[in-house]
Amino acid sequence: MTDAAHPPDYFFFGLRLRSPFFLPSLPAWPGPSSEDAPEIRLRLGDAPDSLPHPLWSSPFVQIGSDNNAVVEIASVGRFWIYGTRLDPRETQIVLQPAPGAQLFEIETILLGTVAGIVLHLRSMLPLHASCVVLDGRAIACCGPCAVGKSALAAALVRHGALLLSDDLSVADVSQGAVRALPGTKQARLWPDVMNRLEVPLEQRFPTRLGHPKHAVALPTAELRAWPLTLMVRIEAGTPGDEPILIRRHGLPSLFPFSELVFQREIGRSLGNRAHEFRHLTGIADHAAIFTLQRTRVLGDLERCAELILSAFRGAA
Repeated sequence: MTDAAHPPDYFFFGLRLRSPFFLPSLPAWPGPSSEDAPEIRLRLGDAPDSLPHPLWSSPFVQIGSDNNAVVEIASVGRFWIYGTRLDPRETQIVLQPAPGAQLFEIETILLGTVAGIVLHLRSMLPLHASCVVLDGRAIACCGPCAVGKSALAAALVRHGALLLSDDLSVADVSQGAVRALPGTKQARLWPDVMNRLEVPLEQRFPTRLGHPKHAVALPTAELRAWPLTLMVRIEAGTPGDEPILIRRHGLPSLFPFSELVFQREIGRSLGNRAHEFRHLTGIADHAAIFTLQRTRVLGDLERCAELILSAFRGAA
């Protein structure tokens, strides 16, 4: 058993992460922390405020020409990610917290933007998806921000599914199969969704100061890769219409890729286009793909879950 005074290693989207502090949103790595070196090491230290000759940049992210990266959120801190291409055995994440930054805010950025960069650097495929497991098979609910991925995953958990990851999920395509890897053990939901799903107030945890979204721990799947059977792409339907689930076929069913791959522009700046295409082709070949047209009316959430479950059973 891990000593309560020392954080365990964590299962970080298929990788082993070692942290100087506890990360309640991540599952502990199965087995003693003393065995083997981690693939990701998070430590406290000074991080540069900029990188020379960036390949790609946004107001919050810089990708350097040496494939290092800096993520800076003024109220949370600065993350410096390096070492992946120079030494593929281990990636370093140096965190320089902002004064007064809360651990839950650091964790939110770590499991979102920072995780996406790490996965692209390691040539993995991060999907913008919330994933659950039911009857030994995975369902991925995909789409852009604020389309209802987490809400649908939480609704499926109410029907007996187990959470595999929220908002960011990893698909592994190898040996003629596609599998979904475990990620977070909490889902981040808006207050109206939590009220609809009857989540008690004492089970809601903050994610950012002043932000209405809260995290809730959900029953989680076993820490292993699960066959990805069903991928549901969520699109905005016409207000007033009933939710519609439509079967799609082939690689065009995954267009546009920008809505499916988490931080795709970063992966492309790192030269991962061929890798991305190969993995997405594998998903199109091995998973049943549907488009769910839905409105943001909460009363439709249960109907959407029923449609997905019906398609899931039919894909068995």
